[in-house]
Amino acid sequence: MKKIKEIKKAPIVYIGVSVLCLITFIIYNQFSHGVTSPYMTYLFAWPLLLGFIPYALLTRIPGAYYPGRIAANVYNSGVASITVSSLLKGIFDIAGNSSIYQSLLMSIGVGLLMFGVFIYLIPILMIIQSKSS
Repeated sequence: MKKIKEIKKAPIVYIGVSVLCLITFIIYNQFSHGVTSPYMTYLFAWPLLLGFIPYALLTRIPGAYYPGRIAANVYNSGVASITVSSLLKGIFDIAGNSSIYQSLLMSIGVGLLMFGVFIYLIPILMIIQSKSS
């Protein structure tokens, strides 16, 4: 499990990524000739909801178990994949095009997200089981 100092950096990073996504939307919206996409409009929400909020809650809950390096990396890769997939979907919607790879990237991102949570929960469940025995 990670130390609290490493976990406190994650919410700050995810806020930065959310702001960067918001700036990307604003700039892209200026050149989209009035065509919009909800995937581009709410691009900032993925890192905010999936990154900032869970890590911020972990830092606020006393006695919380913190994810290890592998669980955090897999989870963060899932958030990144979902965010990039949303960006691509927004670009494709605005351009009037589509791609199977964007859907594949979204599916992989969701899988990584769930696998990261699973890896995070395994040691917690083992600790709970050992305490009850």
